[in-house]
Amino acid sequence: MGGFDPFVVGRGEKAFGYADVVDNLAAQADMPVGVVHGSEGPTFAVTGGLYPTEYCGVEAASRLYRRMEPGDLKGMLIVVPVVNMPVFRFRTPWLSLRSSITPMDGGNINRAFPGNPGGGLTDAIARALFTILKQADYHVDFRGGDLPESHLTHTIYLRIGKEIDETCEAMAKVFGLEYVLPGTPEIGHTSPGTLIYELVSRGIPSIISESGHGYRTQPLEEMVSNHVEGTTNLLKHLGMMEGEPRRPRGQRFLDMEWQGVTAPVAGVFQAMADQGDVVEKDQLIGRISDLDGSILSEIRSPINGIVHTMYVRRVVYTEDRLFTLLRIGGPTGY
Repeated sequence: MGGFDPFVVGRGEKAFGYADVVDNLAAQADMPVGVVHGSEGPTFAVTGGLYPTEYCGVEAASRLYRRMEPGDLKGMLIVVPVVNMPVFRFRTPWLSLRSSITPMDGGNINRAFPGNPGGGLTDAIARALFTILKQADYHVDFRGGDLPESHLTHTIYLRIGKEIDETCEAMAKVFGLEYVLPGTPEIGHTSPGTLIYELVSRGIPSIISESGHGYRTQPLEEMVSNHVEGTTNLLKHLGMMEGEPRRPRGQRFLDMEWQGVTAPVAGVFQAMADQGDVVEKDQLIGRISDLDGSILSEIRSPINGIVHTMYVRRVVYTEDRLFTLLRIGGPTGY
C-alpha cells in the first residue's frame, strides 16, 4: 500500500491524506486517513464508512478528526472517515445503492477481513484497512443503520472467552450510550470475517458504536455527537485525554436473541412503533392496509422488548422484514 502513510506523522503533528489501495485496469481505489499525533501514548483508531451509506458514521469520523489537535492527546489518533470509497462514490441521480455492497464485485466488506491484496476489490480494501488497524491498541467502528433502517442507538462488543473480553466490555460501557449489546462469534455481525472479530481475535480491543437513522441521509446532530462524545469518553478513560468520562444514566444490556417481524401480507405498511420504543408482547406496532384504506393485517410485537430496527418501507411484499426487536437485559453496572 502506497500513498499517505499514517505512521510517518510525527509527534505534535496533524495530517490528512489518501492511502493507495488498488490501481489496475479493473479498479482504482484509495482510502482517506487522518492522523492526530500527540505526546507519547497508545494508538487509538476510528473507522467510519465501513458501510459508507451509513452516513452518520462518516460525518462523525470527519468531525472527530477536525475537532482533535495534537495538544489534546497522549498518543496517536488515526481516523479513517470512509473505508470503502468505491461505495461512497457510487451515488448518481439515476442509480443508487440500497445498501453498502461494493458495486464492482458485489462484495460485503464486513465479511472479507483480514482481506487479501491479491483478491478482488473488496478483499483489497479490507486488507489495506487491516494493515493499518493491526498496529493500533484500540479501535471503534462508527456505524448507524443503512439506508432502509431506523436504527437503535447502542454499542456492540464481542465475547470470545478470553481476557480481552473485559477490555472490550468496558469500552462498550464507557462509550456512554444507553444500551450495550454483547455479541459472540456465532452471531452474524460479530462472526469470523467481520472487522470486530478479526481485530479482537488478534488481541486488539474493538467495539462498534451504532448511532444514526440510516434513512436520514442528512444525519441528525444528536446522532453524530453520540459517536464523537463517546470516543472522547474512551480517550479520557484510557488516559489519552484529560478529564473524566461522562457516565450514562440507567445503562442496560440488550439480549442477543434477535426477534424479526415480517409482513404476513403485501400492502401499504404503516409503522406504529420506531427504534427505541419499549413495547409489550401483543402490542400493536404496525398495520398493513389496502389502497381503499381497509386493514389487511395488524402487526403485533412477539415479545416484551425494544425496537432495535424499523425498516422504512412503505409498500411491502409478503415476508418483507418490518421490525427487529430485542429483549432488554439487566443494568450494566457502569
